[in-house]
Amino acid sequence: MPFRVSSVEETLNGGASILFNIKIMKLNFLSIFFLFGAANLLVAQSNISSREPFVLELPEVSASKRYTLPIVRLPVRDVPSLKFRVRDSPGVKIGYGSIIVTLNGAGINRACEKKSDLEGKIVVCGKREDDRPRGYELNSGKNILEIRATDGKSREFYASYVLMLGDKTAVVEKPDWTNGKAEKFTGKKYAVVIGVSEYKYTDAGLRSLNFADDDAQSVAAFLQTPQGGNFSAADIKLLLNRDATLGAVRSAFSTILEKAESNDLVLIFIAGHGAPDPLASQNLYFLLYDTKVVDMPQTAFPMSDLKQFVDNISAQRVFVMIDTCHSAGVNQKTKSLVAGRDLVQEGDENNIMNFYLTNQLFKETGRAILTSSDVNEVSQESSKWGNHGVFTWSLLEGLKGKADLNGDKFITAGEIFQFTRVNVQKATNFQQNPIALPGSAANLTLAFVGK
Repeated sequence: MPFRVSSVEETLNGGASILFNIKIMKLNFLSIFFLFGAANLLVAQSNISSREPFVLELPEVSASKRYTLPIVRLPVRDVPSLKFRVRDSPGVKIGYGSIIVTLNGAGINRACEKKSDLEGKIVVCGKREDDRPRGYELNSGKNILEIRATDGKSREFYASYVLMLGDKTAVVEKPDWTNGKAEKFTGKKYAVVIGVSEYKYTDAGLRSLNFADDDAQSVAAFLQTPQGGNFSAADIKLLLNRDATLGAVRSAFSTILEKAESNDLVLIFIAGHGAPDPLASQNLYFLLYDTKVVDMPQTAFPMSDLKQFVDNISAQRVFVMIDTCHSAGVNQKTKSLVAGRDLVQEGDENNIMNFYLTNQLFKETGRAILTSSDVNEVSQESSKWGNHGVFTWSLLEGLKGKADLNGDKFITAGEIFQFTRVNVQKATNFQQNPIALPGSAANLTLAFVGK
């Protein structure tokens, strides 16, 4: 039975019907059942790309230009209106009521006017003004525009645009996360550490990595040192390569969910590929050892599952550090992953996983998240960084002492987040830009600088 998108949250679940009863069945937390959306399957089996009906226009910026590629770079900082054209084609008829537009994860439909012409439907969204509070507001830098619709045959269509405003000048930002006094932690500590370099099914663009497993192993080893907090080996679930199957990852999170109590701390580290589903690119997944790119709903770990875990775990302190999105995006024409190049080909779709990770997982109270890169960026790895990804190399360098920015011998979450972000930017000449959100947990101690 085809599904209907009725909210952003439903969209993130990827058309999968996820049945959770966390309070009653903690041990079975991640034993979830997927019903792969028939609407997506119909599109995948045809020659229709799900983004083909959509065209973006920016009337005040360029009266004649139409944007169909996933990345739009503009030197201007002000865009008064967004105009989406939803074109009809033989066999594809889309109704007004099925068209949903979101900006940076929030719906803006109520501020949009809908009309039609000979090509199909037109959706015009006006910039927010004092007398029009339901409009939109673009940020300087990257903005994520998404549009989705369903046609009369229950086929779902989706496209995302990364709208980049302003010049390309790179600036090292140094947020003030180091002023507070380091807070000690007295509860129990748990960790789930996952690293996948080897993949069982290397087809449809899925490539093995060099150092993701080494990254995870080094993080797990550091956590067990006095400087890293003396995590008990029994309380660290380390899953590498062949051990990092979908079933094993679900079991690991279920176990931690059952054990962790209110005063405890949970640290999550994941290194590997993260990507949209080529058959339904609005659905975002972590790719594990036994993932099949052609069947992600059944074989990959949905980002929405991690959100459910973070939302429902009893521990008041949860730190999430993600080194994924080595794959830059997907191509809907070839139904394959795209890595190592800009998204410029027909049918390419953005990888907005890091955007949704930070927006969905972060909560001001007790939740902190650090991702290795920004939207569509490829996380780099090399032997020059000690056989690590540059993100994990910088993270470990900081935890071992270099992130002690105020010299008090304690490494707080705010310090490690600030150090890692700036160091990775410098090491990659701003080709990779970690996203760091320590929130109210900025002063919690993560490591100690030994004598």
